[in-house]
Amino acid sequence: MLTAAVGGICLTLVLIRNPVAAVSVALLIPVGLFVYAAAAPSRLRGGRQWIAVCEGGLVIAHEYRMARAVTWAQVREWRTAVAGPGVETSDVLVVEAEAEETDIPVGAVGRRGDLVRALVSRAPAPPDYRRGISVAAAAVVMAGLLGWLAHWQFDPRHEDALPSIDSLGAACGHPGVAYDGAATYDSSRPRPLVIYQKTSGAYRHTTLAEPAHASSAIDPEAVDKVQLIACVRRGDDPLGRPTDTDCKYVYSHGTGAAAPFGRLPDRIVSVEIAHYVVDVYELRTHRKVASRQLDGDDMTCPGTITATENIYSQISNEAFHRLLDPLTR
Repeated sequence: MLTAAVGGICLTLVLIRNPVAAVSVALLIPVGLFVYAAAAPSRLRGGRQWIAVCEGGLVIAHEYRMARAVTWAQVREWRTAVAGPGVETSDVLVVEAEAEETDIPVGAVGRRGDLVRALVSRAPAPPDYRRGISVAAAAVVMAGLLGWLAHWQFDPRHEDALPSIDSLGAACGHPGVAYDGAATYDSSRPRPLVIYQKTSGAYRHTTLAEPAHASSAIDPEAVDKVQLIACVRRGDDPLGRPTDTDCKYVYSHGTGAAAPFGRLPDRIVSVEIAHYVVDVYELRTHRKVASRQLDGDDMTCPGTITATENIYSQISNEAFHRLLDPLTR
């Protein structure tokens, strides 16, 4: 039960992209079992006891009484009996000392299998390597599973064929796609670059107007020439202060029929400054080349908005060129 619970937690942590925490939690399995065996309250009537198998018999150490030695002649039998109140297991060791028999219940914690084999053979049990091999194999399987999940979550997927230049958005997702057929970064100068912006949950191709005074490698015509892809998204703290720019909109139902809940009032919406993160990757390997942060400087009002939509500043063409042109030269 402990293994299943901790394993589920590890899987969840890997899926939310925290493999270090997953490995740390995985270590709780042996630690938890050790703490349970060492510190859990004894379920044996009268206290916990330990049995050591020697050449000539047994040494029985009790939690509350002095240890005592029992020869093999005094060991009457090892049998299965009906568990009594407070006894966790039905395995009982019967010993005879000073003309009276003593039933010694044996708890489930510890290497009870080794003790049973030693009592049957009346000799110390040889080491059982199967347990260690099983534990090691389970650890290897678990480490391999965690490694595979981490690889699946964090390493990009590789594809040979290049899609169209408007269909490269998968390269900006997580963990992203590395297009093996793309041009190698630094193979030629200038280094052609395309821009993808995240809108409505997906990355879409964005083209820029070419300034007359600049020579830019942004927006090449052939997809097999693209070396870099710039992925633009709003930051973790995407919104800044409102600006003095107001956008005025007149409500329109859009179908010519009467609005079902009456006419909504016209809206005046202030443009808010938005913070953006621009990550630049090599398209062929998905290796991150650069990461920049900037605020949207374009306060243009969109033509239409929904009844509850806010308006945020966008990155202007000039700002894109100032940021990305140095990476293409």
